[in-house]
Amino acid sequence: MMEDSRNIRRATALMFIAKHLERVGDHALNVAEMVIYMVRGKDVRHPKSRDLDG
Repeated sequence: MMEDSRNIRRATALMFIAKHLERVGDHALNVAEMVIYMVRGKDVRHPKSRDLDG
């Protein structure tokens, strides 16, 4: 990046794109979990933590 300052702008843009894509994936997962709960009545979030309780 020190050789070509244009790389800083490109790298920063790629980091923001990756961050936003991760957020989209998080939201998609949340929607999918809500749909499973609405259709099946089964909470599929954090299954391993529930195993320790029971």
